[in-house]
Amino acid sequence: MTPPRVISSEYIDAISALDVRGYTVEGVLGRGGIGVVFEATYESRPVAVKVAWPHTGEHNGNLGEKTVHRLRSPKLSDDGIGPRFVPPTELGRCNRVILGEVIRIREVEHPAIIGITGQIILDGRQGYVMPRVRGRALDPTSVKDVARLAEEIHQLHELQWPHGDLKPENVLFGEDERVTLIDPLPVGLDLVTPDWTHLNFLVSTPLVESADPRDRRMFLRHRDLVALALMGAQAITGERPWGHAEVALMTDRSVGIEAKRELLRKARTKLDALLPKLPASLRPFVGLALDPGLWPDDGPIFAAYLQARPFDVRCDALTSMPFGRLFREVAG
Repeated sequence: MTPPRVISSEYIDAISALDVRGYTVEGVLGRGGIGVVFEATYESRPVAVKVAWPHTGEHNGNLGEKTVHRLRSPKLSDDGIGPRFVPPTELGRCNRVILGEVIRIREVEHPAIIGITGQIILDGRQGYVMPRVRGRALDPTSVKDVARLAEEIHQLHELQWPHGDLKPENVLFGEDERVTLIDPLPVGLDLVTPDWTHLNFLVSTPLVESADPRDRRMFLRHRDLVALALMGAQAITGERPWGHAEVALMTDRSVGIEAKRELLRKARTKLDALLPKLPASLRPFVGLALDPGLWPDDGPIFAAYLQARPFDVRCDALTSMPFGRLFREVAG
């Protein structure tokens, strides 16, 4: 007999509110940066229910060794030089993100996108209901897993729909090995996910985060391709030119510009050494996606100016590549 799972008393009010609506909560599937996902049954159907749920506390400066998924706040630390990565303690902010996810999911009809079967509000907390995916998360060491993801992303980009926050836990493989993507990034939201973020995103981000939604979507599309290239490099060679530690330093304003330039130089050297280990057909895609960018002596503002046109060209060139087919051929 399987012992009953213990669910934190923190969620008792939400569980009670769901029970009144006919949902039987059986456990917690996950706890992310802005909400909690409950495993439940509704009308004899297995479902997942995501509900806005703020974290408490703050993380100043360096994000630490473990990858932490945080909303990035423009606030500074008390000394005025370090950014504060503030968990979304305001319920209103979490609610806006949840509603943004609903909008993104409903923007396109595609079998790889998780469906939404209903929206709910629990004591002021926004939420939505999805089919429960029985299966596993993407294995970033599996070339076949990354190739399947690449094919789906290529199709979605052709439909002008980027995900924006690709990471293994957001890519689910069902029992039939069908890919399902969850938790797309709302347009205009800056979410820190250091393991799968472009090393030089502090330079590239201002270029495309304008008021024009097309530019915002280009930024999300670029994030998809960078994450895909990082996963591909790791799956094929067992290496990545950078990860959490490097990106965390790039986001920390208390780290000097010269130290960041040196970090970029080392990343480029690592990338140059990694590329020959890849199949020749994938080298242009991975090399272009993972180029760590520039940080000229004139400072970050001028760097952003210089990067503007190259970023557009690089992103368009990446999208024009048949990366879905290239990964499929490598995976066999």
